[in-house]
Amino acid sequence: MARREPPPILTVPVYLRAVRSLHGLGVREIARGLHVSPSVVRRWLAGTLVPGWRRMKAMTALWGGDAVLLALGAALQRYCRTTGVALEDALRLVRSGRAGGRARLRRATGTRDRRQLSLPIAR
Repeated sequence: MARREPPPILTVPVYLRAVRSLHGLGVREIARGLHVSPSVVRRWLAGTLVPGWRRMKAMTALWGGDAVLLALGAALQRYCRTTGVALEDALRLVRSGRAGGRARLRRATGTRDRRQLSLPIAR
């Protein structure tokens, strides 16, 4: 019995490259369709900028696809960019279901005692 691989996560650069190859569009045509500048599309293709939810919905409305799946890939892109984790490691964390990534330091729960301490001062 062959092991079944989970479906790959669709990131924005992968989606835009597929749109360019399937529909034969250039960066300018994609930018014109989404009402953004070509430099923004280039940054999306490079992965240095991640579009918002409304832009992703517009992309999938124009060229097809699942906006929710694309948003999941975009959220993983943002997580990788802010934490410095590689995309493969982030996928492994998501698929394992465990919380094991780099997390922010949590403060100790409970209240702090802010009263002044009386210190013995010799006179």
